[in-house]
Amino acid sequence: MFRFAFVVGFACALFASSVDANPLDKWRISCGVDKGSITKKGRTWTFKTSSNHCPGGIFTQRAEIYTDKVSATHRGAYLFTSRVSMTGEKGQKFGLFQIHDGRHGCAPPLKIDVTKSGHLALISDIKTGPGESCIRGKLSTAKSPGRFVLDGKEREVKVLVVFDGEGNFDTTIWLDNKVQATGRYEFSKSAGAFQPEKYFFKHGVYSQYPFRYEMVSRDVRVKRVKISN
Repeated sequence: MFRFAFVVGFACALFASSVDANPLDKWRISCGVDKGSITKKGRTWTFKTSSNHCPGGIFTQRAEIYTDKVSATHRGAYLFTSRVSMTGEKGQKFGLFQIHDGRHGCAPPLKIDVTKSGHLALISDIKTGPGESCIRGKLSTAKSPGRFVLDGKEREVKVLVVFDGEGNFDTTIWLDNKVQATGRYEFSKSAGAFQPEKYFFKHGVYSQYPFRYEMVSRDVRVKRVKISN
């Protein structure tokens, strides 16, 4: 089975495959936002503070875009890339990218959080019931070597996701071509645990409490890739 020693060791061997239809590169606004909170020009998206228009959960600020869905048993590797710059109130914690399965409440299979210190955290909950009935967890406990700082500097963000065809996936995250974290999600087979049927990507700013910011995500794209090892 694919493991992340291969992803990190052979990251330079990624190359785009000739796939015509790529649902994970078709983006739209998630649940709606306050007027003017998300604007788009070509492949560049600008995000600003918005109330949360999505049902469920305890987070009150959301300005996100999301992709079409793939089956949870889909097999393939996808690389999300964007050049992201952000200004705003420092010392805030927020989500930057998600791999979601449509659940209401609890963190999804993967939520890449920017912590108050700017380091990246890979959050992943097991949903065991309605609302916030969850087993809280992380895909990695390691502290990212780099930081995502709200200083207006543009940084290249990359997220590689490898679906194994059995409902699980591996992921690697880069900032400016430096690996920040790796992890593996395996869905819970425990009785009563939420069972994913579909996966899709989300990108933007998602936080428990509102704060003022502006984030520009330039040349947002997802490519289906092959991994040569």
